[in-house]
Amino acid sequence: MDYHYTLFIDEAGDDKVARLKPDHSDGNSEWLCIGGYLVRAEAEADLDRRRDEILLAIRGQPGGVLHYRNLRKWNRTIAAQKLVSRTYAARGFVVCSCKKTMLNHHNDRAAAASGNQRDFLYNFVMRLLLERVTRYVVNAAPRHGIANPVLRIVMASRKGHHFGHFKAYVLTLINQATGGTTWLDTREIDASVLRYTLIDRAPASQVAGLQLADVLVSAFFQSIEQASPNYADKVALHLWPLMAERKAQPGRRVNKSNEGVTFYPATQVAHLLTPEQATFFEHFGYDMAWLRSRKAQKKVQTFTQTERMWSRQNP
Repeated sequence: MDYHYTLFIDEAGDDKVARLKPDHSDGNSEWLCIGGYLVRAEAEADLDRRRDEILLAIRGQPGGVLHYRNLRKWNRTIAAQKLVSRTYAARGFVVCSCKKTMLNHHNDRAAAASGNQRDFLYNFVMRLLLERVTRYVVNAAPRHGIANPVLRIVMASRKGHHFGHFKAYVLTLINQATGGTTWLDTREIDASVLRYTLIDRAPASQVAGLQLADVLVSAFFQSIEQASPNYADKVALHLWPLMAERKAQPGRRVNKSNEGVTFYPATQVAHLLTPEQATFFEHFGYDMAWLRSRKAQKKVQTFTQTERMWSRQNP
């Protein structure tokens, strides 16, 4: 193989930023979540087995399609619990973008570069995901004797999303990171692990890894989307062991915040969360009292979510 890791990516929610739920019952989703299921390349051959074991646990047929949205309440919990099995070597990542901070926003510059008025939000959240995954791969690879890790990306096919423009966007980020011209005040993609030719897409129904990513990201979306009929279930809490962790201080609890589990932009969104949403993210290590404090608010990023959408190298 010419790569060492594979990231399977799926999303939940839509990317429209007008008339949001729950304020509008017929509106667009409050959140856009993009999640990734990361495995080492040699584990890819095991993904059909993992998917089939989950299907058997919920009385499904091996070789069938695992689609979280279609599962009954108790089967959603079983699927999440099976996904964190110790025999399933993997790491999970999810970025949850709260669209309230972008309500009715239009970014003509980003849209022109994306080629689609709606692609820029999806692409930007993908960027946040790749920032975290690429850094994780670089840090984890030496533990497995991998000196120069390479990451393959497989995305679930998405209606209306221009895949070619997305790949061009990633190539721009690679070139900026390599040339030191990325316009950011926080993180950037680690370009050393990415290859333009190793970014693919496929129907989720045909790839077990994408179906496992669907379980991950859908569980998170339904746990924070107030309009979801499954909002109260908080199934994603079962996924805590799977999610990538930050380097923990000695004697402190492992923290998943802003690494395996990210909500964005945290300092602006912290004041907008319901008590249930805040408690949910606190479970993964977020300090809501700090995020809402005056000291934290003074450190709010120079660039807002909408302003940080596109780097200066784009037209």
